[in-house]
Amino acid sequence: MTSDVATPVCPRAYPFGQTHTVDLEPDYREGGPVSAVVLPSGAWGWLVTDHTLVRQVLADPRFSREQANQPQVARLSTEILPAAAILANDAPRHTVLRRRIAPMFAPARVAAMAPAITDLAHRLVDGLIERGQPADMVSDFIEPFAAAVVCEMFGVPADLRERVFTLGDALTAREATPQSLARARGECEELVRGLAARSPQVLVSLMRAEDDIDDEVVNLLIACLIGGRGSPTVFLSSALFTLLREPRHYRQLVEAPASIEAVVEELLRFVPVGVGGGFTRVATEDIGLGPVLVRAGDAVIPAMHAAGRDPQVFDDPDTLVLDRGPKLAHLAFGHGAHYCVGAGLARLQAQIALRTLTTRMPELRLADPADRGRWRVGRVVRSLEGLDVAWT
Repeated sequence: MTSDVATPVCPRAYPFGQTHTVDLEPDYREGGPVSAVVLPSGAWGWLVTDHTLVRQVLADPRFSREQANQPQVARLSTEILPAAAILANDAPRHTVLRRRIAPMFAPARVAAMAPAITDLAHRLVDGLIERGQPADMVSDFIEPFAAAVVCEMFGVPADLRERVFTLGDALTAREATPQSLARARGECEELVRGLAARSPQVLVSLMRAEDDIDDEVVNLLIACLIGGRGSPTVFLSSALFTLLREPRHYRQLVEAPASIEAVVEELLRFVPVGVGGGFTRVATEDIGLGPVLVRAGDAVIPAMHAAGRDPQVFDDPDTLVLDRGPKLAHLAFGHGAHYCVGAGLARLQAQIALRTLTTRMPELRLADPADRGRWRVGRVVRSLEGLDVAWT
């Protein structure tokens, strides 16, 4: 962290615990709405868990993403993003980059993708049924579903997809070294430039007429490909596990398919995707944040998943309640200028996946009712390694 303010006395070690599952750690409630935490790197920051204060951090431009993209700042990933990356920029450059990518995710364009996404989901279910049970829902349905959607959207040929996502995994490892990150980033940029040369029509909406394949385009594509496969895979895996571990929840969707849109919103509120809070910000001036005076240069970690469990906003927040309604004030996609540009597509994917599974596989269940999930370690996300299911 860049501040010269003394480290608070006894900051708590973060992230909390060693194994991260779909059950949010109780430690988030124990430190109050804003508390000091220290990360494995030794850097410390302010962890924010209160819903109102998380919204403030996400929306207030005095909390900078750009200044947080430094090696000494408290965050889980050790990767320093390139200067051209959308995730490492504040306005006005972030605004320019967002305008370049936003047309790809325009509501009308996303809605037009629904028939193809639905067909893909049904073809994957056909494969599950043909191969027989038990099946691993992560590797046999969810991961190929998420990967195919984003790859079709950006025209990634089948023979390049596995390589793109292998590099993506390398870029999201918590214990990656600067050397391994630089190597993976370089290979990913080279691969994307090759993709652009091979399928230039895919990039028309991202490029100004006078451009070559510039660094902005390359980094926008990397962010979309890695995030477009990784985030839906993590969320859908955990969401399905959450529904199946209490069979009455899955049965409710089978019996009331019209509720799926609202249920997706509740799952977005309830399911924690990250091991820790969202992208760290750095305060650019002294700012009062609830009970704490955050000093200029201090790192601030907004925990969106903890905000989704705020009892001041959600009744019985640690219980999955499928009939809360379609309008929930969750922060799963962020808030403010950095609100996820792909939120509409993510919602559509989740709705189609659940609608297809509950229609085609109404008896879907965990292969072992006592299964608590096989969770990966050493990631920045709560990722299921596998989810074994049966359906007859």
